[in-house]
Amino acid sequence: MSIRRMLPFILINIIVSAAVVLAVLFWWERRQAETAEPTPPAVIEVTAPLATAVLDLAALPTDTPEPEGNQPLIHIVKAGETLGSISQFYEVDLEDIMTVNGIGNPNLLSVGQELEIPIGGIPTPTPPPTDTPAPAQIPSPIPTEDLSGNGEVIVEITAVTGSGRLAEEIVQITNRGGQQIALLGWQLADADGFVYTFGPVTLFGDGAAIQLHTETGIDTHADLFWGLETPIWASGELVTLSDADGNTQATYQIP
Repeated sequence: MSIRRMLPFILINIIVSAAVVLAVLFWWERRQAETAEPTPPAVIEVTAPLATAVLDLAALPTDTPEPEGNQPLIHIVKAGETLGSISQFYEVDLEDIMTVNGIGNPNLLSVGQELEIPIGGIPTPTPPPTDTPAPAQIPSPIPTEDLSGNGEVIVEITAVTGSGRLAEEIVQITNRGGQQIALLGWQLADADGFVYTFGPVTLFGDGAAIQLHTETGIDTHADLFWGLETPIWASGELVTLSDADGNTQATYQIP
């Protein structure tokens, strides 16, 4: 047989052999895939620092410290302030302020004076336990004045001095009653239309007085200054004192 006739048979044999080899390789790969073991899942380890952090968070304190109680404040007296106005500003009883600061006369204050303000009142000391318990008493080392009196308020214009002389003109206002009075909003007027309006001033009782100067100056607990540049009072002139509602409380005719 010639080579030309044998060539087709040789090609067919090569193709069949290649097909058989490919079939065997495909079967072998599927066999390996079916018998292969599954890959184990990854394991995440908890490290020591993380465990320590969890323990530290659990050990944190949960109690919040309670704030300390109110402590007394220190107030520096300024020009124009009175014990009554300071008491009203802090909403503290006037007698408590007098007691803790050892003040016997509420009218005697000076600019720059330091006052202890007992916010919340004077604490009541608790006596030590004894066989016979005694009631606790609020200490009062220095006697204080009775500001309530009989409940009367008698405000008068008791004098006008230095008429016509700016540096000497003074109007004196006195409370002869037994109870203090706040003069906030009260007005002092003359016949020519000059009007002075009082600020937060407290006029105590039992003869306590304040003086209103016509000239310019620095207000204190007992002396007030109108701030005018010329005198206004004259002999025979009528001085009128009215309360905050416009009611006349006192009049005075200059001699």
